[in-house]
Amino acid sequence: MRLRVLAPLILAAMAACGGSGSPTDENGLVRGDDETALFARASQLYFRGSLSRSRDEFNAVIYRYPGSMLVDEARLAVRRIDIDLGAIAADTTGPARARPSVVVVGLPVNGPRITRLVAALNASGYDASAAEDEGAPDMTVLLYPDGLEAEAGRLADSLHSWLAQPAEIPVQPGGQIAQTILPGHSGLVVVLGSDAVIGASAPQSAE
Repeated sequence: MRLRVLAPLILAAMAACGGSGSPTDENGLVRGDDETALFARASQLYFRGSLSRSRDEFNAVIYRYPGSMLVDEARLAVRRIDIDLGAIAADTTGPARARPSVVVVGLPVNGPRITRLVAALNASGYDASAAEDEGAPDMTVLLYPDGLEAEAGRLADSLHSWLAQPAEIPVQPGGQIAQTILPGHSGLVVVLGSDAVIGASAPQSAE
């Protein structure tokens, strides 16, 4: 079933990369960081059983090239990989990794939706907390510190599933912005604006 779903996608991506003449590395994986090369390499890794690496490459297509025609197909592939891995369970080929802490911050007027998203994050295994800030930007964006880009990509994909709006969630290096909002915080920061609408698919607390 997986082969029937993704086979047309990898063939299209390989064709866009130049077909069999595309440059490859010593392992036969397509080289390059453009959208078609990333998609083709992600598809190759998927068929080789490297699901976690494949998901990272598909997420790179989604977040580096949000306007690409391949984004919808990449999201479909990520959803299927998450199912294959057990709904974003830790990769059983290696030791389980603790998820980074997450702070959801926004204007006080957005307090109810901030509380709802914090509950969804905690229900899905994150250590999440809320912070209201009168100076927070009124937009939805995900900020990450050095070393947590891959984790930010995974969280952003979950947010895309849980939020009915906005259609696109920027994922950016946190840097000084995150430290200005939350001094000393070393995890991920979700700035939740009034543009965010939390859908019915968001996890709910068992309480």
